[in-house]
Amino acid sequence: MSLGVFWGIGVGPGDPELLTIKARRVLEQVDVLCIPKSRQERESLALSIVSGALKREWKVIELLLPMTRDQEELERHQVNAAQKINSELASGKDVAFITLGDPTLYSTFTYLMKFVREIDPDVKVEIIPGVSAINGVSAWMQIPLAEGDEKLAVVPGIQPKEELDKVLKNFENVIILKAGKQLEKVLSVLDENNLSDKAAFACRYGFEDGFYTTDINALRGTKQDYLSAMLVKRNGWDGEHK
Repeated sequence: MSLGVFWGIGVGPGDPELLTIKARRVLEQVDVLCIPKSRQERESLALSIVSGALKREWKVIELLLPMTRDQEELERHQVNAAQKINSELASGKDVAFITLGDPTLYSTFTYLMKFVREIDPDVKVEIIPGVSAINGVSAWMQIPLAEGDEKLAVVPGIQPKEELDKVLKNFENVIILKAGKQLEKVLSVLDENNLSDKAAFACRYGFEDGFYTTDINALRGTKQDYLSAMLVKRNGWDGEHK
């Protein structure tokens, strides 16, 4: 029996209409969907996007992949998830791991791909890129990521304040991902660099409750979702944004 194909499919930032044509075609054909779950009771956002775009059913395997800084625990769950994937592939089934945004940008898929290949080097892997949150929020707010010969940095909000400060000093354009859970730190470093009026915040782009604002001061003292990004442009931007 031939091995199934392991697909890594980016489903975009939230809007089912941003699912690519190729992603739709492959999702119509695969036998099994694997979905990452950060905790057992949480609904899969990636699955909600796919279900909103395609009216079919799959065998769905939930992979518990907790959000933890404990690398040993994290790797244990990743190996366990890879073993489940390889079991399906060994039976000849094509398996798709669906992920928010793009599979190659801060995605669990890249770790699973490594372990799946370690278990069986003969497994064929295919990756379908998706619209990343970076591109999505930029288009939504109508604020360009970078122009001309400007530099652009992409950093996770979990970075230490000193690292964020360094990046803000060395790049004209910075996008801080998952900034909502790090707001106090992010707002502080923006203040220290006199960039609070050069920033825009987007939260839950592609979902019904999504919003964005350039009034950064209005965010102080609030709690925001981790599906968020802060776009900082040292040179500002043209146009009116609300």
